Amino acid sequence: MKNTPKAVVERFSQHFVGEIVMSAITWAELQRGLGIYQSQADFDKLSAVIKVVPFDDKAGEMFGKMMQTGKFKACFDTLIACHALSLGLTIVTNNVDDFEGFGLVIEDWTK
Repeated sequence: MKNTPKAVVERFSQHFVGEIVMSAITWAELQRGLGIYQSQADFDKLSAVIKVVPFDDKAGEMFGKMMQTGKFKACFDTLIACHALSLGLTIVTNNVDDFEGFGLVIEDWTK
């Protein structure tokens, strides 16, 4: 994507195609930014190597449980966190603060 830090590119290159996936929620967020934050060409390159994982009933159940605790706000990041939890996946983000408290494994590849 636009202005991707070198450290992120290096970490990404250490993985095989298919090892890194993207939540359908993240996909939707990126769609919103097309033409503003990234070009269609850059987005197409990314989507060619990253599988989009559908937000399913298991992820929805996890979201419901998290919301019932009263500790989390209903937002995209909460949906993404619950999706990752439901699949046992690691979150890769430079917005670490947004994903703390969910019990996730979080990696910031920009550092």
